[in-house]
Amino acid sequence: MNAASSIRSIIGPTILLGSGTYFDYENPEAAELMIEDVAYGLAFSSRFAGQCVSRRTGRRVYYPIAQHCVIMADHAPPGLKFAALMHEVGEATCLDMTAPLKSLCPDYKRVEKRCEAAGLRRFDASSPDPAALKLLDMRMLATERRGRLPWKGEEWTGTAEPFEAEIIPWQDPHFAADTFLATYHTLRS
Repeated sequence: MNAASSIRSIIGPTILLGSGTYFDYENPEAAELMIEDVAYGLAFSSRFAGQCVSRRTGRRVYYPIAQHCVIMADHAPPGLKFAALMHEVGEATCLDMTAPLKSLCPDYKRVEKRCEAAGLRRFDASSPDPAALKLLDMRMLATERRGRLPWKGEEWTGTAEPFEAEIIPWQDPHFAADTFLATYHTLRS
């Protein structure tokens, strides 16, 4: 690596990942993104901008994106499990912006989609059935809305039938990362 590219990786639109490599938002395809970067990025980020509440206690709870992915993979049919686990790979580096805010930020959406596509290619996690994967994600949203948000029945755009089981949040992000990694390795073997 020459000095110019070394400097570019540090001063450009990049972030330093936990694995010690730089992630360049203008060239995510060249990133040396490790599965641990994905697992910890998703485990230390909460769904719904951290606005989750326990339906049972009424208290605020931490609900990691990594858990969302593991649960979705559990609900997926065999041919979609790995794609379901990895479907939020872009959020490991771009974070989770709520859908209503994301709709107002087309430049962010463009960057996030490119980072997501690069991550899916890196881990060979493209979905063989994008429509089925989207339906699983919508069912997860309906399940999460019912049990993790102070929802009072207002109509939401594009929801589906929730899964039966209630989601009990994993409060420990390290546990969420470890479980995500264990699921990844199980599905890859």
